[in-house]
Amino acid sequence: MQKQAQEMTVFDMSSPMPEVCEMTRRIIIVSPFPGRMHELMRTLMEACFDVLVFHRWEHSEAGALQADLLIFDVSGSQDEDPVGAFRENMHPVHAAVPTLFLVDEQMLGTDGSIAAHEELLVWPARPQEGLHHVRRILRSEAVRTSDIEASTNIEHLRDQLIFKDLRIDRRRMTVYRSGARIDLTKTEYELLLQLIEGQGTVQTREDMLNRIWGTQYFGGSNVVDVHVKSLRKKLGDRVGQSLYVATVRGVGYRLAD
Repeated sequence: MQKQAQEMTVFDMSSPMPEVCEMTRRIIIVSPFPGRMHELMRTLMEACFDVLVFHRWEHSEAGALQADLLIFDVSGSQDEDPVGAFRENMHPVHAAVPTLFLVDEQMLGTDGSIAAHEELLVWPARPQEGLHHVRRILRSEAVRTSDIEASTNIEHLRDQLIFKDLRIDRRRMTVYRSGARIDLTKTEYELLLQLIEGQGTVQTREDMLNRIWGTQYFGGSNVVDVHVKSLRKKLGDRVGQSLYVATVRGVGYRLAD
């Protein structure tokens, strides 16, 4: 028994340590047959992606989550234009998120049923092929975003808010710190947006409460403090040495100097 335990110890010590992901990106997969996604999901997770799988897009938590890439499985669909059907049900916020559609080979006909600009992958396919497509799409998106940010497009600049090393993309409702995305809840996002739009003016707890929770909310203003604390934590901010959110004692909050 002791010998067996020693052998087990030697085996464990010689096994390679799993790769530690320094940064992950979120992928949402929507498929009516999620069991067919297991190998793709495992391959993506091993490549340092956070993967969530849902049966349906409509009326599910999927539509309320932020993602770096969406994968829709429309293979086997009987709809005349399954890709178009998904596009119609998308919220404008998600319409800007890069999307990969898994399709049947016969859907690639010349009848124009699928728009030529869509990213498509004939399914089923090898998981590594799926990973290749994901990486290529995200690289292309990064280059496109960089080109847009380098341009002087006034409409785009109007959708961006910059404060120190924070950047808010209001079109996508996303926040970045030094280029790395920060996942905020809707409430945390709206609190940060209010502070930055205020351009340093003091935002009272009552103002923040009314704007975000509405005038019909009858809870105490301490709910603001709870969410600001959570926001600070995600931003890596400190109360004593505030980089982003400063407390105005007895009143509320403002942007830090």
